[in-house]
Amino acid sequence: MKLVYDVVEDVYDDTTQIRTMTEQAKMPSGGWLIRTTVYTPHHISMDVTKIRQKKGKKSLFTSLR
Repeated sequence: MKLVYDVVEDVYDDTTQIRTMTEQAKMPSGGWLIRTTVYTPHHISMDVTKIRQKKGKKSLFTSLR
């Protein structure tokens, strides 16, 4: 399964040289994946959060497309 991610936020700080990027992707099951990546001069870290859609309920979020 290949997901298409939409960029929610992309910020770069000149002082600390840290870049933070947050993206979201709609899953075929109706849920969402939210991916946050932090780039520093020495490290890269990533956090992925899965939000499941409740059965019988409307979607919690609308796409930013």
